[in-house]
Amino acid sequence: MELPQLAIHTGSEPAKLLSDIGSQYDGTVIFFADKKSLESVVPCVKAHLAADAAFGDALQLVVPESKIPSERVLLAPLGSINNDFDDVRRFKDAAFAAGQRALKAGMSSPLVYFADAPANAANLAWTFEDADDYKQFLEVTMLGMMEASYEPIDVREHATRVNKPIAVFSKLGFIAATSLNEAQVDNVIRQVSAIEMGRRISKDIGSPDPERMSPINVVKYLNEVFGDDSRIKMTVVDDVDTIKKEYPLAHAVTRASLAVARHHPRIVHLEYKSADQSKVKENLYFVGKGVTYDTGGADIKCSGHMRGMSRDKCGAAAVAGFMKTVSMLAPENVNVRAGLSLVRNSVGADSYVSDEVIYSRNGTRVLVGNTDAEGRMVMTDLLCQFKEQVVQDKQANTPSSKAPSFLFTVATLTGHALRAYDGYGIALDNGFARRNKISKRIFDAGHTLADPFEVSTLRREDVEVVQPGRSAEDVVQANDKPSTMTNRGHQYPAGFMLIASGLDKHGLDSKEPIGYTHVDVAGSAEEMSAVGWSIPRVTGSPVAAFTGAFLL
Repeated sequence: MELPQLAIHTGSEPAKLLSDIGSQYDGTVIFFADKKSLESVVPCVKAHLAADAAFGDALQLVVPESKIPSERVLLAPLGSINNDFDDVRRFKDAAFAAGQRALKAGMSSPLVYFADAPANAANLAWTFEDADDYKQFLEVTMLGMMEASYEPIDVREHATRVNKPIAVFSKLGFIAATSLNEAQVDNVIRQVSAIEMGRRISKDIGSPDPERMSPINVVKYLNEVFGDDSRIKMTVVDDVDTIKKEYPLAHAVTRASLAVARHHPRIVHLEYKSADQSKVKENLYFVGKGVTYDTGGADIKCSGHMRGMSRDKCGAAAVAGFMKTVSMLAPENVNVRAGLSLVRNSVGADSYVSDEVIYSRNGTRVLVGNTDAEGRMVMTDLLCQFKEQVVQDKQANTPSSKAPSFLFTVATLTGHALRAYDGYGIALDNGFARRNKISKRIFDAGHTLADPFEVSTLRREDVEVVQPGRSAEDVVQANDKPSTMTNRGHQYPAGFMLIASGLDKHGLDSKEPIGYTHVDVAGSAEEMSAVGWSIPRVTGSPVAAFTGAFLL
């Protein structure tokens, strides 16, 4: 899975650069907000604008008689970028559409030019901390163009099978009117390449059907990704008895799948350690929900709601992709560990059922209220294990233990997330994470990198609602209603995981506070619409947001 060769050409006279280097590419893509800005770049446009008021409102390929700036030019309108609600996704969306159109036109190495790039004055001050909402428009455009030429692994395998090549970009050039020096250009390319590779791995895992990416097949794929990666240590737990002992809540979810050998669960650990432990500022732990197919279990999904549940693995997919990004960037300021809980929530004679009381790894008695609330079950024991690791490191006084630790659960968890925030990812913190502005950092990074998030809040009600109602349980997993019909349906699962993992004992008032942020990507892991009766394409969110928040 090779990325296109990337080049950034900078200079004080971008129009002259376009003329000088255009012959090195097989076409030009010009992004613009104001049609008038095109006239000085593509002279023939002036006549088109005079003859057709709608010219430039949509993607348009022109063939200039003068061959200026090139033999074929794709005009890509951005739309408005200056009103109250605009953000850098204008560049992302335009780049994705333009990239697909360029490929259809036969371009394999286009040159990208910005006719009226946003200046610092184009500041909408949406972010909590950053001053310029469009400061990374170049990176976003690069990512959008590369995304246009990506096809997931199952499509690539089919192309090989039928001996039909997939149209991809071999080279992408970008002209940027910036003062970046050579080292800075190289750094931008390195960062964009790392994000894109992480997203591609995420989509390779998240997109295919539940048989192509069963728990066992996900591990096979990860072995190919990380097998020769010296920066990432990968450990796989494949023994069912061990999973039952160490991750009992995940084992409960996967019980009905055990009758089918190819559906057996896997727990995957991925670990990155900074090359210089004295420079570590944060220890990050990510738990990814990898439900490769979610039938709902005994509380089975009906009336068509099972459709698309092969994508319930996109949390773990994103975490795996992010770990590849971590490896490629090799940051010195963080240690990062990831745990992927890869299970299938099948329905059968041995399904776990509502009213069962199951001991978590933490020793907490969990009353099951709904087997379709399986995501919080498969993540809780890994969350507990990471909590244990943080405490152990603190007691051992390891070199990095003086740095704060932050734990994350990443999941396509609730339908309520879609109801509350539509297609946006959601982040919500416990007290220590909130004090360190973790969700705000994800919000800011996602905003400027076109991977937007909303900040939600974990409140006392989210902990109170899962309190035991009798002496036979310590915490209640869920009620008997869908999350979409439950007040605070995307918030209270974080309250459950906090208690069931024992993290509630590590709040602001404890001797060893540990940060915890729950990330629900039910809205952002897929596009919000599909073509016809198909299912939507996956996005690779939140790889870009996490990269911006914790690595750059």
